[in-house]
Amino acid sequence: MNNAANFLSRSLTGKTIIRTIMFSYLLVNILLLLLLGLLSVRDSTTSLTKEITQSSYKMMEQAARGFSFNLEEATRPLVLLASHYSLGAMMNPGKEMDVERRIQHERNIADVAFGVSSLQSLVSDILILGENGYVNNLDGRKSLRWNYLFIEQDWFKQAISGTPNKGFITLGLHKQDYYLENNISKYNRPTLSIALPVKDYAREPIGAVIANLDLDKINGMFEFTSYQNNESIFMIDTQQTIIVHKDIAAIGTKLDFAGIELIYASDSGSIVTELDGKETLVIFHPTAVQGWRMISTIPMSVISGQADSLKSNLIGFIYLCLLLNLLISILITVRISRPFGRLLFTLDKIGGDSTYVKTNNYKYRELNLIGNKFKELVIRIETLVKQNYQSEIALKEVELKTLQSQINPHFLFNTLQLLQTEIVCGSTEDSNQLVLSLSSLLRYSMKQSEEMVELEQEVQNVRDYLYILNKKYDDRIDIEFCIPDQSILKHGTIKLILQPLVENVVLHGFGENPQSAKMTISVVAVKKGIMIAIRDNGRGIEKSRCEKLARQLGMRDFKPDGIGLYNVNQRIRLKFGSNYGLKLRSKEGVYTTVYVVLPKA
Repeated sequence: MNNAANFLSRSLTGKTIIRTIMFSYLLVNILLLLLLGLLSVRDSTTSLTKEITQSSYKMMEQAARGFSFNLEEATRPLVLLASHYSLGAMMNPGKEMDVERRIQHERNIADVAFGVSSLQSLVSDILILGENGYVNNLDGRKSLRWNYLFIEQDWFKQAISGTPNKGFITLGLHKQDYYLENNISKYNRPTLSIALPVKDYAREPIGAVIANLDLDKINGMFEFTSYQNNESIFMIDTQQTIIVHKDIAAIGTKLDFAGIELIYASDSGSIVTELDGKETLVIFHPTAVQGWRMISTIPMSVISGQADSLKSNLIGFIYLCLLLNLLISILITVRISRPFGRLLFTLDKIGGDSTYVKTNNYKYRELNLIGNKFKELVIRIETLVKQNYQSEIALKEVELKTLQSQINPHFLFNTLQLLQTEIVCGSTEDSNQLVLSLSSLLRYSMKQSEEMVELEQEVQNVRDYLYILNKKYDDRIDIEFCIPDQSILKHGTIKLILQPLVENVVLHGFGENPQSAKMTISVVAVKKGIMIAIRDNGRGIEKSRCEKLARQLGMRDFKPDGIGLYNVNQRIRLKFGSNYGLKLRSKEGVYTTVYVVLPKA
């Protein structure tokens, strides 16, 4: 299970077939889910828009019917007044009458007006105007300005000369500037008016009866049917002028937006356009007055907000689908990766101590074919691998024995001779240390059964060797060991790799008569493992010779004359691989440094 998990982890973090399959599956499914979500949100908004539009149609139709009914009710008193004989008599320009008859006619008109004012709710006032200058209203001219020139107003001229629409003439929007200023509810406020002309016996207009409609009551009819508080319902005339609106400041302004001509092209419908910088749903519906339109505006943001609950549910569903897709993709990946992992685990064991390949059923025919072919290949090269391995081991053993046998003879002779000199001179302490160092050195080199030792032992062996060697030169060599981290000496290394290197330093770097000689041996941890640097200030090596030695260290089949640098380098590489070994740096007459790179074994 752990092997499968490790393989799965490696497969998903590296560029692999399994990762490609998994991510491709996830990417395709995520894109499809996102597309489904976008389409669903769009369709939900569209459906909600249609639902709101249909609802607004019904409400506006009810409001239009109510407005039409109230408008018809408002025309009835106009008919009563316009056809009353007393009104015709008062407006007749060529007929003179005495005061008594005039008073009687005024009383008749007042009686009819009283019945109108008690029954009408949509009409705020009725103006009775004649071309002869006759002026009257529902309160008997008490609220009107006595010097106002009604007959010069455009709306009056339209009332006596316009074409009737469904029995009356629509005068459109105008201001009631003919009321006294103390009449706060009417003075200088806009109003809509409908009129009936008053005609004489020759059917010629001699005046008009004009009903001023209460805009607040009309607007109340519309607002009662509005969709929540975010919908605005108002009315416009044929000139796109707003004639009814809950905001008094908006009455009389022009309604303008892209596609407004569509409102007059058909009786009813809806468009989505930009209004006051916001995307808005505009719904329109006809009224009882030809050319007038009821308009409903709803911001699309409000409609989108209505779909938020659906969107949140849809997002939750998409998240759930994404989670299920992730689990399914992991399951599929595990099912595919398990046989791959078993195959790679089998192949990984080839790099160990055994080259035996076990035949497994990897579930998939292609993997079984790869496994069988690889097994055949391993069987073919197994013999060559064993032969090469054995020959390398034999070579290493021969070189180690050669190194050990070469160290002992002449070095032992020189050391004994030096010991004799110290004894004759009476230097008991130095002679005693020489004996201890020599015995430790011989004991270390003669343990041929131990190939790997702690680095601490190898460094101590070099200390003993250099102590004896430096005594030969009367301690003229300044030897320094730099090991910042003593714990690094607990790592393992190959036996007898440093002694040949320091021997080369003394022999080739300082010669037989060292002067101001200094040798520094440093042991530090590096990225690859452990680096041992042996630096001297001796003769150095000329550039061409140094480059030649560096090339020889990299050769596999080079046969050196001695057993120094090349021997040590090959032993390290045979044991730890080609990433480890020796590096050489030198400048003639200045220094030479040999770097030994070892793993943390």
